[in-house]
Amino acid sequence: MHATVSNATAVPVAFWSMFSLKVDEELSLVLAEDRHAGVMTDLIVRNQARLARWEPWAEHPATLEGTRTYIRAALEDFARGRQISTIMTITSGDEPRFIGRCGMRINPQLGHGDIGYWIDGDYESQGLTSRAARGLITATFDELRLNKVDLRTSVGNQRSRGLAERLGFTFEGILPRGLQFIHRADDVALYAVTAARWRELNAAAVTQTRR
Repeated sequence: MHATVSNATAVPVAFWSMFSLKVDEELSLVLAEDRHAGVMTDLIVRNQARLARWEPWAEHPATLEGTRTYIRAALEDFARGRQISTIMTITSGDEPRFIGRCGMRINPQLGHGDIGYWIDGDYESQGLTSRAARGLITATFDELRLNKVDLRTSVGNQRSRGLAERLGFTFEGILPRGLQFIHRADDVALYAVTAARWRELNAAAVTQTRR
């Protein structure tokens, strides 16, 4: 598939059927389905206060029905090749543990993606979000032949901006009042990485590892 195609039928069947995506021995990305609505709602509720600082959607109370509606809409977009909404999952004993979300909206006409993520507060600062984002970006560049991925975050969200910079994204500018909250609007920091640059970064990382 080339990024300029305009319908989801050109998306490789093997790519869509592969989710879950195993990032490494500990971490996987599992496609969000209706059966996950309960655990995802509980996860949002537990983290709602901290998420609402940076995510306008989190200002509204989380409900089971609301989560189901979101998941069903995301699955429809997934079938059209316009969104991948996954749950970050770690192996903990015999049972997987859901710890957050990592997803990407896709514009197949432009061959662009827009990545987003959040993680349970108990798992921050362990490198899990970076690993999840890196795995999803690599998969979409390799399998969907996207040519660019954007990352947008509030200018004040230093944790998210730091993640973008660690991943190798380039800061492209500020989008004034790009995040609309109930009682305020935040400017948005826009970061991006091209497929060519991503492959350079990965090749450099492999070379460094082998030294």
